[in-house]
Amino acid sequence: MKNEMTMLDDIWHPASQQRLFRSLLDAYSYPGRIQRCPVQGDPGLALLSALLDGQTTLSDPQDLLPESVWPQLEAQRVPYDLAAFILLEGRRAPEMAPNLGTLEAPEHGATLLLRVAELHADDAGELRLQLSGPGIRQPISIGVDGLHADWISARNDWVSDFPLGIELVLCDAQGFVALPRTTYIKIGGAA
Repeated sequence: MKNEMTMLDDIWHPASQQRLFRSLLDAYSYPGRIQRCPVQGDPGLALLSALLDGQTTLSDPQDLLPESVWPQLEAQRVPYDLAAFILLEGRRAPEMAPNLGTLEAPEHGATLLLRVAELHADDAGELRLQLSGPGIRQPISIGVDGLHADWISARNDWVSDFPLGIELVLCDAQGFVALPRTTYIKIGGAA
């Protein structure tokens, strides 16, 4: 069995980062489809390793990242409201609003990576989400354990003035699912 340092080293390899980025593109192309993380280790950290560079901003307000990985990520640490990427614990309710972009630059809206306990490809789980919109042929349901329902309510408010808004990526120990700002999300019930 690989030790933790070997698993962390795997995400820094260029081939691993290419596989991660490809998986993330697939996740955005098919919102609600759970992608298994193609490398070993924490999927949230793995995705950050593929997305960040020295020009990218990151906020970790709950100190979820070990201090030792910051030099490898190379990202600029910034406050929550200025970050392009934000890593958070999904069990905790949102406490502040992220950057939503502007009409001139909606692409500046933040991408939130929320750690959750478990993602389900059906409506099992503590929180059932009904999804519809671009990239989804017909409404689908996914289940999420360890996600505070206020995240979905806040996210729906944040994307209500499209094209402004945020991108949301939910990560459990095995994989992740992308919920772009164009995806309609309803808790329970029909989409």
